[in-house]
Amino acid sequence: MPPKDTEGSSGPIRFVQRNQLVVFIILAYALSWWAWVWYRIDPVNVDAPILPIGPLLAALIVLAIAGGWPAIREMLRKIVHWRVGWKWYALVLLLPVALTLSALAINFLLGAQRVAASEVPDAGQMAVRFVFIFLWIGLGEEPGWRGFALPRLLIGRTALAAALILGLIHMVWHAPLYGVEYDSANVLPWGISVVCYSIVVCWIYLHTGGSLLMPMLMHASNNTIAFVWRMFEGGDQLRLWWIWCFLWVITAIVIVVTTGPNLSRNRPETAIK
Repeated sequence: MPPKDTEGSSGPIRFVQRNQLVVFIILAYALSWWAWVWYRIDPVNVDAPILPIGPLLAALIVLAIAGGWPAIREMLRKIVHWRVGWKWYALVLLLPVALTLSALAINFLLGAQRVAASEVPDAGQMAVRFVFIFLWIGLGEEPGWRGFALPRLLIGRTALAAALILGLIHMVWHAPLYGVEYDSANVLPWGISVVCYSIVVCWIYLHTGGSLLMPMLMHASNNTIAFVWRMFEGGDQLRLWWIWCFLWVITAIVIVVTTGPNLSRNRPETAIK
């Protein structure tokens, strides 16, 4: 159950305790989006208009107010919850790679031409990229989305409904990247993929005892292999987006059809302890 109001708490603290999810979303957006102003002022020297660490900071702030150290410690425990079985490690690390490389192969079969100047990173570059994404983006985002928001969205909802809502919240959070990494041409396949990704990760979360390490690793794997988009331009790149989107849709549908709206053969544990 959500933490009860602390006796004698001030009005702002009681508000946070009673509206944890809403406060988290507002903070996650605000703590990530403020970089957009900095980016607009100095786009040459600022890497991106969004800070991935915003969701993590938002979760820690709300947990500190609503539940104190015990609540923070519980989330930290889930971040290092690694005893989940080797098959889940294989899945979170290899599924994004398999879907992306399959989309790449299909794109080539449909006549896509690789950009001559594009380069494939070597193993060392890929390893460095993976570690950076895991620590900056995976750790910055997943404890907030899957560690804080998802358990609260699961209360009174099916896992599928919770995953869909979180997918939309996550999609909107990327808004500052519009015009930088996404535009009017590819925003639709990208957005659909984010929602389908949310369904897949929710299923993994429920079957690994709420491990946050698994979503972090999957996020890192997905973003590391994304260099393949630089291999194409124009229509060939847009086709890759739609193929990749289609493969994520199929993956999500298979999970839903196989496990049902709760994404599990049994009713998932949804209470926040």
